[in-house]
Amino acid sequence: MKPYQSKILYNAIRLPALNWQLSFFGGHCQQVKAGWHIGTERHLAFELIQVLSGSEQVNLAQHVFILNAGDILIIPPNLEHNITCLKEMYYFNFHFSLDDQLLSTQLIEHGLIYYPHSTPQNKELSPSLTTLYQLIRPDMKYTFATKLNIQKFFTDFLIVLNQQTAHHEKNTSLTKLKYAGMIASNLQQQLKNQIYNFTQQGIDPQTTDTITIKNVIGKTQISLSYGTEVFRDVYGIAPRAYLSELKLSEAKHLLMIPNFSISDISTALGYTEQSHFTRQFKRWTGMTPNQFRNHNL
Repeated sequence: MKPYQSKILYNAIRLPALNWQLSFFGGHCQQVKAGWHIGTERHLAFELIQVLSGSEQVNLAQHVFILNAGDILIIPPNLEHNITCLKEMYYFNFHFSLDDQLLSTQLIEHGLIYYPHSTPQNKELSPSLTTLYQLIRPDMKYTFATKLNIQKFFTDFLIVLNQQTAHHEKNTSLTKLKYAGMIASNLQQQLKNQIYNFTQQGIDPQTTDTITIKNVIGKTQISLSYGTEVFRDVYGIAPRAYLSELKLSEAKHLLMIPNFSISDISTALGYTEQSHFTRQFKRWTGMTPNQFRNHNL
């Protein structure tokens, strides 16, 4: 971090500013019987599963995990997986995402995070998870204080997770999963930066380096063809298709903010013409941006 460029604050020692999006969603506990099944799916966020009793099988990236009582599994973004309950089970689950590239990349480079109940890492993470699921109320009536506690306990969880994954030895021969994860993380972060730079600072993406698959893959020190192949092998889609999914997700979010015009959203997402964005959005959703906004606001 650079010092302040100010005669008044020339001797100041700074703290970093915080202007990030930290999302916690889909949190729930559930009791299910043997045979309960979730078909193949993938998400744009990390997913945490903790089995509290019973057992389940998770098929994930050509790996099979059997989770028993107390076990913790964190699934990276965009990774296809399916789940089957093997023995009547009670579990805790939530999704999370954060636009801090350092931690997101760190978690992805760490690889699959699987902590059986007897491991030291599990014992370190479990207290914050316990405080989170103890907030769940059968009547699902929550107060603002509950939301503050969710943020507090979720932050406790992230602090421990950051400490656990910060000091691992990086594998010099990264697996396909890690390469694909790094590409996905870089695409997501570059798009978020582009949107922030335009909406908050007025920087038109067309005046800076636009997002290209070639440049993003190049940051992982592998070729464009190999990076595209690895990404498709892991996620089942090409990097360009994944970028389109990200743009759709961000477009829907921005359309829910009335202050942003369709033209602003189009520019923030990197389109040179509003009409191009409108046509693309209609191909994605079957509605124009205005129709989507009017339907959902």
